[in-house]
Amino acid sequence: MKFTPLSILFITIATGILNIGCADFGNNSPENAGTISGNLTGLDVGASVILRSFKNGSLVKVAEGKTTENGDFSITPEVPLERGFHQLIINKGWPVVLITDSTEAPNIQATIPLDNKYLTEALIEGSKESSLLAKYYASVMPLQDSLLKSQAALRTLSNEQKTEANKAMKMLIAEIDKTSLSFIKQNEGHPATLAALEQLNIETHATAFKSVLKSLSTSFSDSDYYTMFKKKYDASTTARTIPNQPPPKKTNRKNGQYAAGDEALDIVMADPDGNVRKLSDLRGKVVLLDFWASWCGPCRRENPAVVKAYEKYNSQGFEVFSVSLDSNADKWKNAIEKDGLVWPYHVCDLKGWGNAASRAYGISSIPHALLVGRDGVIIETHLRGRALETELEKLFK
Repeated sequence: MKFTPLSILFITIATGILNIGCADFGNNSPENAGTISGNLTGLDVGASVILRSFKNGSLVKVAEGKTTENGDFSITPEVPLERGFHQLIINKGWPVVLITDSTEAPNIQATIPLDNKYLTEALIEGSKESSLLAKYYASVMPLQDSLLKSQAALRTLSNEQKTEANKAMKMLIAEIDKTSLSFIKQNEGHPATLAALEQLNIETHATAFKSVLKSLSTSFSDSDYYTMFKKKYDASTTARTIPNQPPPKKTNRKNGQYAAGDEALDIVMADPDGNVRKLSDLRGKVVLLDFWASWCGPCRRENPAVVKAYEKYNSQGFEVFSVSLDSNADKWKNAIEKDGLVWPYHVCDLKGWGNAASRAYGISSIPHALLVGRDGVIIETHLRGRALETELEKLFK
């Protein structure tokens, strides 16, 4: 079954649902333009409010503020924001996505709940596009939340119950698609429609991708978020023109069943926050598919080399998709943070050596890494240290 992917921006930290009221300051250049402010009740004094901007496929921290005794906060980036998608992370747990720049002064009023990791009944003022975007999330994220909970519950069901559950999930997927397509149709030419594309399968809804990209081609094409979808659409168009090839022949290797020249198997698995990540969503980028675990000493010693490669080549179209063979979620998450593995594509099913992806790839020892080309075909395997750097130098020289 195909599961719709979750938003990079809205779900980077936690599943968020915003029921937003819309309002504007009534002029294009308020006195406090370039400042993001608000009031957040339910937090301790000095809670962090981090501002991140979407650049080159990732979220980059650009500024940080703290809450005062009465919950107020104010952030004015040293470098004025360019028009595009940005994200506030409140107290390391609650995300709020904005479409804004230095000419606006978004103001967020919200109460932080004690029992979950998403906001409800928040109010965004001073940024029309941000308010419109939040309306979309308010309608689609409850459906996504239900879909993920249903998927997580599958393993506890009998075969008969799974059949019924799959039918229900198909209905949820159809409703997500319907909601997203309706939002796109009703808001043509608004940057917020880009967020709706992230819920849609590009092969099934290529027309919607083409329509949104065309409507924003002059007004928003300079933004990194637009560029990401344009590359994804262009890559899918190219892929559709190539005749179907037979599945790659598996090889009997000591570690790894696939070799250079084989097409990489897709991986669909949850990240640390329960959001579905797909290897195929990175088609159009050069991807290091890295199998590792927090308990694996050689893996941890290899991580600095991967981090170095990511920092050097990410802006040129390099991404890392990390598959962990952990069985303890806390140890997995702590290792990601401690080793500075800042890329968003981390997945694990918490089954240790029984990890579904590692078994499909025939992995018998870790660390094990495969470099996958923009076309989804494996370039090289068994890459570590200098060998990885050498391959990337060839590709990005």
